[in-house]
Parts: sequence; C-alpha cells; structure tokens
Amino acid sequence: MDNIQILIIDYGSQYTLVIGRTLRELGVRSVILPPKKVDAWLKINTPKAAILSGSNWSVHNDGAPELPKSLDITGKKYFILGVCYGMQLLAYKLGGKVERPLSHREYGPAIVNTNTTHPLFKNIKEKTEVWASHGDTVTKLPKNFVSIATSGGIAAMSDKNNHVLGIQFHPEVTDTKEGKKILQNFLTLSDCKKDWNPMDLIHQIQNEVLDIVNKQKKDKQKVILGVSGGVDSTTLAAILAPVLKEKLICVAIDTGGLRAGELVELKTNTRSAKIKNLTIIDAETEFIKNIGTTIDGEEKRAKFRTEYKRIFEEQIKKHNAGFIVQGTLATDIIESGKAGESAMIKTHHNVGLSWEVDDLHPLRNLFKYEVRELARVMKLPKAVYERNPFPGPGLFLRVVGTPVTEENIQLVREADKSVRDILKKNNLEKEISQVIVALLGINSVGVKGDERVYGHSLAVRAVQTVDFMTAKGYYFSQSIIDEITSALTKHKDIVRVFFDMTPKPPATTEFE
Repeated sequence: MDNIQILIIDYGSQYTLVIGRTLRELGVRSVILPPKKVDAWLKINTPKAAILSGSNWSVHNDGAPELPKSLDITGKKYFILGVCYGMQLLAYKLGGKVERPLSHREYGPAIVNTNTTHPLFKNIKEKTEVWASHGDTVTKLPKNFVSIATSGGIAAMSDKNNHVLGIQFHPEVTDTKEGKKILQNFLTLSDCKKDWNPMDLIHQIQNEVLDIVNKQKKDKQKVILGVSGGVDSTTLAAILAPVLKEKLICVAIDTGGLRAGELVELKTNTRSAKIKNLTIIDAETEFIKNIGTTIDGEEKRAKFRTEYKRIFEEQIKKHNAGFIVQGTLATDIIESGKAGESAMIKTHHNVGLSWEVDDLHPLRNLFKYEVRELARVMKLPKAVYERNPFPGPGLFLRVVGTPVTEENIQLVREADKSVRDILKKNNLEKEISQVIVALLGINSVGVKGDERVYGHSLAVRAVQTVDFMTAKGYYFSQSIIDEITSALTKHKDIVRVFFDMTPKPPATTEFE
C-alpha cells in the first residue's frame, strides 16, 4: 500500500482494527502493524501520524510490549495519539507515572469532562459519554504535558505543542458517542487528507489477488473460493469473478447445520454474483457424526474445522488448484487472536488453517458494514447486503450444552424459522443486526394439555451492532415476546423460552 497517512501500532487490543475501520469511515487509509514490524516499515515510510492502540497488558508487566525503537514520540516527525494502553505507555516512557488506583478503574460506559478549547475536543460536549476499559491509569503527567480531560482521574493528555496526545478511553468504538468526531479532530491536527473510497478498495482487492495468481505456474492458477450465500463470501465472489473468470471455482458445503431455505438462498445469491462454476458438497452425515461427539463449544468448532479442511483439500486436489480464498473478516481474525497480538476469544473455522496451497483472505482488514457497502457499490441485491450474518458452523453452535443430533438440529432449525418469520412479519429485521435461537441443555418441567411434561428450553437472543466488536442486546416488546413464546412452545418438546439481552462484552454474539 502506498502513501499511508496513519500508522496504527497494534498492542493487542480487541478494538485495534476498529480504529482502522473508523479511519476508513472518515476517508483516510491506515496500516496496522505489531510493534516488532514497525521499525522496518518506518525505514521506508513517514506517516503523518501514529496511533498507539490499547492492550490487555499493563506497562508494569514483565514482557509488556514496548515502543518501537525508531518511533519518534517527540512529535517532531509526526503526530502521536496513544489510546488507553498507548497513552499509559507514552506517559510511562516520557517520565510520568502509571498506577492502578481503585478509584479510577473503568470498565464500560463512563462520562468524561473535556477541555473543549483543546483542538482534540473541538465541537465536543463538555461532558461526553465514552467507552472505557482499563485498570491502570496515568496518575502523574510527563514534563511539559497537561491534562485535557478528566473522569475521576486523568482521561486525556497533550504536550504543549499538541503534537503528542493520549486518551484513556476508546474513541474508536460506537459506544463512545463522539468518538468519530474526536478522531476526525486528530486527523485535522495531523493534516490528513481523504484518500479512500469503496471502488478503490474493490480494484485493490482485484489487483492484489490477480497479481498473486498470475505469479503461480499456469497449471496451478485455479482458485477455490468457499461460499455460503452470505454477504462476505458472495461479495468476494462478485469482486473476483470478473478478473479470475474460469480460474474461479466456488464451493459450498451442506453441513447439515444450515437454516431452513439456506441452500435455495445460496443458489440465488451466487447467481446474482455472476458465479458460473458452483459445486455444492453434501456432507451432512459426516459433520453431525463428528460434531455430535462433544458438547464443548471450542471442541465443536475444532471438529467443524477438521471436516471443513478435509472437504476443501479434496476440492483443491480435484481441480489442481494453487489457491484457496476465503471471505474472512477483521472480526474473525481478531476473535481468533490472529490480529497482531490480540487475545483469542473463539476459534473461527476459516482462520489459521494450514494448507498446502496459498491461503488468501482479501477482506481481512474489513468489517461487516464495510463489506455491505462494497456489495451496494457492486449493485448486488438487497438480499445479499442486508442479509443478517450466520456463523460458518451454523446451527451446530446453537445446540448448547447437549449433544448435536439430527433431531436437535431440526428442532433448532424449525424454531429459528419461526422466530425469523415473526420478525419479518412485524418489520423488525432492519432493527436487529443478528438473531440467535439456541437449544439449551436444560430440561425442565412444564404443563401441556393439563399433563406434566419434561422438555427442552430455548434461548432467543437479538443484538444491535455496527461492527460486531461491541453489541447491545435488543429488547423485544411484550407483544413480540408473547408471540415468539407462543410459537415456540407449540412444539411438543419445548416448555420454556428465555430471552437474552446481555451486551457484548461481556457476552459474545453467539453462545459458542
């Protein structure tokens, strides 16, 4: 990538790629690098600014990530912004003090009092809502620094030239109400210009993949793309089909964990992406047999990965392909612990697999809403870009605490369809980012037809989110709760329905 204006140093925060996403929203390109790769990059690049991310580390921990040796933290070469751990690290290295006072630990929503005369907080409310997540805090500022925001302690700092700044909260997440405006103020301070748009990115993806493929031997230039009919894989197929043409071979797997009508929708969506070479593999028996041997979420994901990899290896061999390409998003990479130094939250079926051919992830730096925008730009139908996400392992992740069987999968499939039909009938689909209907391994006593029954419990979970890094639980109205409960308990084996509104964090979107 040429002429990158912003260097983002990734210290392992779950939100690091969200910084890059927000900068793209503001029209500015950035590069995200772990600290150990920064020195080499800075030898041949000079950014306008550097942003130091948050982290799960404390500056006092043994082995805590350091500042890259060649990074100029004086503010003479480029502007610096430290976020959370980034601010603490700057303060610590510049002679300030970082401690863990009980009175200033913040996890979640917080109110910050800002100095609205400082350019970082231009047009920001004096009292603004933010998202914070820290135990450590700066208790003494470095020499020639001043506090420019407080929230029971120092919440932001700036040197006297306004070139080196730090903020204790996370401006990149949507829960920081004016976070995007704060980052725009930093871009203005840094004299960054808009240089990003979706069409440029589409061409960049096409050129990147085509260049890699054309460097391979001619008899190994075929590309296998896993498609599910969802927004990510369908959009990626639509981007690559015009440039790869007959070299692109799309493969879909009927795992047995698909929702009602999923295969029909998959075929319709792949046609809209102008996919000409589509193979559908029937592997329901193998997946249910292997995944049904455990009730542990991570073990289920691992077994799904094993079957997924086996099938795609067969297709690679069959077509003598030299590449596998997947619609992996930044969220998947972050939660799998593959983004810089981030901690693993859950395993994703298409991240971190070892292949004998090159493994390409062209959407690796993008979030769901950005891929939806690419789909709109490419004029794909609303059925693609407005489609709610569905995990690769599918309904296998929605049989929780009890073995996966054909009977349990069918029960969840029917319940999922019932809930989605109710949401569609009541025009609630656009209000909800994702809805999950899960069978819980909790049997309990109920009464049906004046008789005692001992049956299943279901959980219904709906969330609202922009990027799936954070999410709010959706609260159904009483009438919708009653309608869903009535529909689900008509099944002879279902006696209870729970509604889960837990936000992310602490919960994740899916139960497993």
